[in-house]
Amino acid sequence: MFSNKTRLDRLAHCPGRYRSVPERLRFRPTVEQLESRLTPSVSGPPFDFSNSFYLANGINPSLIQSRVGTATSASAFVVDNSNTNPDRNNIRITETTGGFDRAGTPLYYTINGFVNPNTFTNDAAGQAAQQIANKFEAYIFPKASGDPLSPALSNRRQDNVFNTIDGYFTNNPLGLWSAVFVSYTPAAFTPAGQKVLAALAAKNGTDLDGTPIIRTPKELDVLEGKGLATEQRRNVDGSQGFPWII
Repeated sequence: MFSNKTRLDRLAHCPGRYRSVPERLRFRPTVEQLESRLTPSVSGPPFDFSNSFYLANGINPSLIQSRVGTATSASAFVVDNSNTNPDRNNIRITETTGGFDRAGTPLYYTINGFVNPNTFTNDAAGQAAQQIANKFEAYIFPKASGDPLSPALSNRRQDNVFNTIDGYFTNNPLGLWSAVFVSYTPAAFTPAGQKVLAALAAKNGTDLDGTPIIRTPKELDVLEGKGLATEQRRNVDGSQGFPWII
């Protein structure tokens, strides 16, 4: 799931539909700038969802921040009228990027836009969508020298990790994700912490900070259990920026 050029507040590395390496061999999407979000479905290229599909699944399409296809689009796109899926429109996303799934396997995704509290519809569907968004976590890894709550590409030390458990494909139709920001704690740099980190670095390699790459939620859980890493989320009222991504 990833690139070089930075777009501030582009949750590069999080959300929507993704695919594994075996699936990727069946379809290779057009790639312009490698950046953020879901991935093409097995059946074809990644088109944005239709307004009716968003509404049916609890999202007000007019309130999606930086929705793909708009003047402030979160991703590069083209108008493509070849789509025949009624749940999609004619906006085809031409950016994709890579990350890791729950097993640490590479996956690729695109980003349709960002979600604030008012983006959820004021009904049962909106409540269900927010529960889904809170359940599925996309782990983002800010640099130690940067903003601990910024998803900007220039602020990231490694690719995102997605917790794809709990029936992601069937239970998360829009590919909604909570942005979860992961940082190493001061304890990680004590002699005892460095011993643990050295073992993980030997297994996974190191990131742009020179600290170990985290490839799975399980590895993160182990580090947190030892007090070596911590998670943060943006305020759910949106006061710190969008808390969720599509």
